[in-house]
Amino acid sequence: MSTKEQRRKLASQKKHKKSQEIRAANYPRPKYSVGNLIQVNDDIMDYDWDDLPLGGWVGKITEIHREQDGPKYDVDWSDETVAKCHPIYEKLAEREGWVFGKYTKLAEKEIHAFTTGEVVLVDPGDVSRYTDRPLDPEDHTDRIRMIFGTKPLEWFPMLDDNEESNTRLLKQYYDYLSEHLPLPFEATYVQRNRGHLVSKQAFAVKALINPDVVKAEDRDGECTGLRCSGLDAAGNLIEVPLQRIDCEDMPHKQLLDDYRSWLGDLSSLFDTFDALWGNG
Repeated sequence: MSTKEQRRKLASQKKHKKSQEIRAANYPRPKYSVGNLIQVNDDIMDYDWDDLPLGGWVGKITEIHREQDGPKYDVDWSDETVAKCHPIYEKLAEREGWVFGKYTKLAEKEIHAFTTGEVVLVDPGDVSRYTDRPLDPEDHTDRIRMIFGTKPLEWFPMLDDNEESNTRLLKQYYDYLSEHLPLPFEATYVQRNRGHLVSKQAFAVKALINPDVVKAEDRDGECTGLRCSGLDAAGNLIEVPLQRIDCEDMPHKQLLDDYRSWLGDLSSLFDTFDALWGNG
């Protein structure tokens, strides 16, 4: 990079920083200052583990972020808080590679000033789902963990915007279903739009489509998950997204329900695509 280009880049960075500072100056002013002690309100849950409470936790403010929707505070938890909190919090932080004892971006409405007195933390209750334990085949989340070889304290992998990763995960799920999903079977092909039923028809599932052979894509080229082939109500052989297939017979129902649970929001997103385009 030439000296002239470096100067232009530096000037652009300074201009961007100045613009950010001007915007921040117009955002709501923080109620608290760096160094203040705050306590988390009793009804606040951990951002990452939403059934683990942070209520009662006390910390010292280390940094303030002025944002459009209100100030956010980074804190270091007090020694008393760290000593009293359940060991599961530290264990989860270590597993995720986070620095235990710190927390970022608490909203102003989630905290209040702490002056003095005993630190009383909200009891997290039963934390068995976060402890090392055998995977439970009766729990649908654990059944999905079994497919991907993850432990009770670990999240199972999900589809994202990484094409290579998605292909690998879909192939892994395809291999699992190929082994455990009895074929062929009678089912129902269901289409919904924003959660509302559009149509349903009898569908005879004949085969799963190997993602290594046929890449499952929607009209915009985005991954829609696995597909299957079968006969529709008119006897036509067609391919449809597997998440559109429903069945009341076990074990098909459990396997299909688990798959849709793993697919997550992606499944409801393509309900809308199907309704708009009549996509098979």
